[in-house]
Formats: sequence, C-alpha cells, structure tokens
Amino acid sequence: MKEKQWKRLSVQSVMLLVCVLVFGFFYSGDFPGSSGRTVLADDIPDKIVSEDLADLDDEIYVSDTGMGEAPIHASVSTLKERSHTYIKLVEDKIATGAALYIRNDYINKSVSLTINETSEKDFSINNIVRYNKGKTISGKAAKKNKSDFLRNISVRSLKLKSGNYRVIVDIKTKKLYESCLYEIKGEYYISFAEPHKLYDKIVVIDAGHGGIDEGTSSIDKKYHEKDYTLFIVQEIKKLLDKSDIKAYYTRLDDRYVSKLDRTRLANNLKADLFISIHCNASDKGDTTAYGVEALYSARCVNGASITNKRLARLLMNNVAEKTDNRKRGIIKREGLYLLHHADVPTSIVEVGYMTNKSDLKCIRGKLNRKKMATGIYDAIEKAIDTAS
Repeated sequence: MKEKQWKRLSVQSVMLLVCVLVFGFFYSGDFPGSSGRTVLADDIPDKIVSEDLADLDDEIYVSDTGMGEAPIHASVSTLKERSHTYIKLVEDKIATGAALYIRNDYINKSVSLTINETSEKDFSINNIVRYNKGKTISGKAAKKNKSDFLRNISVRSLKLKSGNYRVIVDIKTKKLYESCLYEIKGEYYISFAEPHKLYDKIVVIDAGHGGIDEGTSSIDKKYHEKDYTLFIVQEIKKLLDKSDIKAYYTRLDDRYVSKLDRTRLANNLKADLFISIHCNASDKGDTTAYGVEALYSARCVNGASITNKRLARLLMNNVAEKTDNRKRGIIKREGLYLLHHADVPTSIVEVGYMTNKSDLKCIRGKLNRKKMATGIYDAIEKAIDTAS
C-alpha cells in the first residue's frame, strides 16, 4: 500500500474514533448494562418503586386498565328477560368493524360507552333511543320525566391518528344499575338492571384508605396500611369470584376514595353486608397491643336480618381463628363515618396492629393474608346464612 493511502486510512480511523467518543459523551439515551436491564445515562431508575414495597414480592392489585367490557352476543328475548330498561344505538351511525366497549362506575352511578374507529364524528345523543317499561324516550335527559331513568347523557368525539374517530358516550343514571352491552343481529343495546333483581346476595368490600390517604403505618414508617388492606381485598376477591355472592369493591387499585363515596356505594346497592378492612395501630411509643378487633354501631338497620354487632363478632372470631391471633373483642363506635352513615349491616375489621412486631410480620406474610381473607370470607358466608 502506498504511503498516501496509509496516511488517508490513519486520518479516517482517528476521525471515526473521535466521533465515537463525542457521541458517547453527549448521548443521553439508554444503554444496555451488563445485567441486561436498561441503565439510563444519568442513572435515574426507569421505574420508581415505593420504598415501603421495595422488598415485597407482592404487586398492588390494579383494576382493568383497558377500554372496558366488549359486547355480548345475545337475542332480543335475552335482553328483555334481563330488564325492560335499556337503550338502543342507531345502527347506521356505527361503522362496520367499529369496536364498542362499556365501563361501569358504580360509585357515581354512571356508564361510559366507547365506540372506537368509527367514521362518524357527528354521533349525538339523538342517535340513542331509551326504553323503560314500554316507554320510549330520546334526546336530552328528562329529569322530571319519571319514565326517563337517566340523569344526564353527553357525547364527545376524539379524532384518532388513523383519521377515524373515537366516540365516548357518558351516561349518568338516576339510581344504581348493573349495565351490560349487547350485540343483537348487528345492533347494539345497553341493558340496565337493578342489582338485587340479578343477584340474591350482594356484599360491598372496602379496602381501607388509599391514594394520598396512607392510613396508619409501621413504627419505622416503611409499611403503610393502604397497601396491605388492598392485598387482603385481592385475596378476598379470588374467593368471592368463585362463589354465588356478588361483590362490589370501593377500590381495586391505589386511589383515594372518600368515606362518603364508600358508604354511598353500599347504600345505593342496598347491600346485604358492608365490610371495611383496616390495620390497627396503638398510641405512639406503645408496641405491646396486638390482636384482631371489629368495630360496629348500635344503629338498627331497617329490614336487616343480622345486626352490626353480630357481623362484627363473626368477623373478629373468624379472622382471629384463621390467623391464630388474639381476639381483642368487638367495640361499639358511633362516631366513625362509615358506621354512622351506612344503612346496611356494616362492620370495620382491624386485622392486626402494624405497630406490633408480631402482628406486622403476620400482616406482611402473604400466606397469613390469605388466612385473613379466608376468615373474612367465612364470616360473610355465615352472616348471609343468618340473614337468609
């Protein structure tokens, strides 16, 4: 090779090396580390994990984050057997192949219908016809019309990157319904049925605290009540899903829910039982208190076949026996919001003390939380049997 070619090659190599070094210095993207995980250039973790959950194997139970429930294929007779209260969507306003989903918000007595990938941007409330026990209603919600079961209805359209539209229909009802989306011979209906006409047994399960309301915590502030009440509810849900008891939940993820909304859900459902799950804590500096408690109000619930006190005793006994823990007793508390405002049989169960070393270990143990859930489930079954 000639001398000039050697010099040219050397200069090119040096320039390439300089480019690589400069690129590496200024580039702030991701580089795969030796461990195989993504390492950011400034060493900031790509997922922030709460310190109180960092050493746990559990994951917070999160509710479905998808669009909602897809339509169920059915017949007109199925629709009317379920309920004579329903709405029908005008067929020619929904494009062929459009995807429809429904999501229920029981606390706010509302339903959200999503129509995805439709070519119609001018879909309006006039394209929805309402039927209630033989009466036909259309247009805006008629609050003074006793036949109209809607409090409010609105439609909004969002343009997608594909050029099509996503239509969202927000429906608020005058009372709480269990809604279901049907597809019948290419037409779409939403059926509205009162829960007690569908289910013989209804319970509301409340995971205490949530979101910005952390509840009590361990002495070192590392473990928070809101997380462990949710873990226990996750285990209860697994049991109730396999039973003939219909359960509603005040929260299934880490969110704030007001005491008013929690209580209102139970009252609107006319639930057979309302059970709120909590962890206890003793006065500052005291780590000796331990065991299972249940709280109740002496209020009489009209038409109930089980008293609040009886429900509290069932919860305390069954949870304590399943976890082999101390029965601290049942306590009458008239000043607590849930107990004072619930119009259905209600109790708060305190599964253990986060300020006690032994109880905290029990609460943190996944197997023990399953035992707590089983104890609560057994108490529910016994309470419903008593009411029956």
